[in-house]
Amino acid sequence: MNTFDNIAAPATGIGGAITILRLSGPDALAIGGRVWRSRTSLAEAPPRTMLLGKVGPDPALAVYMKAPASYTGDDVVELHCHGGAAAAEQALKLVLASGCRMAEPGEFTFRAFVNGKLDLVQAEAVGDVISAGSDMAFKLAEKQLAGALSSRLETLYEELNNLRAEAESHLDFPDEELAWEEGVPERIRAVENELKRLLATRGIGATLRDGVNLVIAGRPNAGKSSLLNRLLGMERAIVTSIPGTTRDTIEASTVLRGLPVRLTDTAGIRSSSDPIEQLGVERSRRSIEGAQVTFWLLDASGDELDLELAEMARHPAPGRIAVWNKLDLAPQRALPELDGPTVRISAKTGEGIEELLDAFAREAVDTPRPELPEVAVNARHARLLEEAAGLLPDAAAHFECGEFELAGLMLRDALHTVGEIIGKTVEPDILDNIFSRFCIGK
Repeated sequence: MNTFDNIAAPATGIGGAITILRLSGPDALAIGGRVWRSRTSLAEAPPRTMLLGKVGPDPALAVYMKAPASYTGDDVVELHCHGGAAAAEQALKLVLASGCRMAEPGEFTFRAFVNGKLDLVQAEAVGDVISAGSDMAFKLAEKQLAGALSSRLETLYEELNNLRAEAESHLDFPDEELAWEEGVPERIRAVENELKRLLATRGIGATLRDGVNLVIAGRPNAGKSSLLNRLLGMERAIVTSIPGTTRDTIEASTVLRGLPVRLTDTAGIRSSSDPIEQLGVERSRRSIEGAQVTFWLLDASGDELDLELAEMARHPAPGRIAVWNKLDLAPQRALPELDGPTVRISAKTGEGIEELLDAFAREAVDTPRPELPEVAVNARHARLLEEAAGLLPDAAAHFECGEFELAGLMLRDALHTVGEIIGKTVEPDILDNIFSRFCIGK
């Protein structure tokens, strides 16, 4: 992606009431003025003033944002047109015919990064804001877009740069006693510890960005679909007293304890000669294998408790929580004690659901009541943080032994690695990979 020509794309999804076309580049004002017409031209009006005019025959609003006070740091014009597919497509054709090319995915945010409006961590947070699957995920993304993680990484980058300079100064002045020498190894270890603290946030970060794959499994008629409906707060699955009503997996998205969840209700697992039911059972097994957390439902009111438990034992499941269901039908029944997390509920009445959600959150993020983290790193950050932290114990040891050249080299490598996280030293192919994940118009 270059940063010197004029680009345009819809910044909103086509089909809504309004479509916003975003233009960015050195000639955005002139191109916008050719496409959008009014008694007052865009060039005559103060920047950031919304004006009413037309794009072709269609009434449209326009606003000009003068560089560098814009999202991309370039001149930007936004045209707010009617959102019907035909109207938006016609407006975009006029813009492209007047001197813009179609923007590539993430190109507006790429320009914001190149022009210093955002660092790379903040640019990634733009994508996280757009894709956030829960209120907590959205709030975390907003915090990181505002610079919560970037500021901590910038502080570490500056300290590593100072430590590198101090190590290398011993090479320039080998015969002089330097006042800071005794404290340098401790400062290196302090940076290492802070890198590790940031690294420890990758679990909650991945969960909030990617969601939790939660599967409801068990024998037929254990109440799996009733639990699905209870968790969703709606009648998503058919519920009957006939075993085997669910023949296929049912998938839905929801939020539990603030975490985005991909919820899968599976067909009841049992031996069957019915070829259709066999296919459903096989799909259930595959769903269980791919789960992060599994609710294995057991019928607390049934006459085949041993069979229920034997079936569960035959199917080891990731993050399994044994769930005794239908307590409303057997409130006083003595149930076997089981190894591992176990919860007693009634999907019909809601009894025990809060305890079940606590158990779910413990399996997903090690706490029953997840709270919004201050920051959370993603997989790219974590890989680089681990690499940088791994260099620092030896850097401190070399400094203590007077091996200042080796210490300086390791500190320089750690500095480069942390710089890659925030975009100071990142390679072009890494940038292409990051921004290509964005949608067009962002």
